[in-house]
Amino acid sequence: MGEHTCAGPGVPPGALAALEALIRRDEELARDGWVRRFVAAPPRLQETVSLYESLGYEVLQEPVSPAELPEPCGGCLVALSLSRAIYTRKTP
Repeated sequence: MGEHTCAGPGVPPGALAALEALIRRDEELARDGWVRRFVAAPPRLQETVSLYESLGYEVLQEPVSPAELPEPCGGCLVALSLSRAIYTRKTP
């Protein structure tokens, strides 16, 4: 068998660095009270934002990395440009 890396054969170059940056950003947001919920794309993105806001939450939308999307979508620029990670925190 060939050499195996923890990234796996289908992980694009730079994906590990992007995930590390994502983890750092998640930690930074968590310190400020934000909770990461999930990744969404339109039309569910807008529906989810409206729902959380109606429940009294602040909503933050962050760009996603290719590694956060399903394999067939990770390399698609359209999917990356439309998808967002949803974070919420209770409005003070």
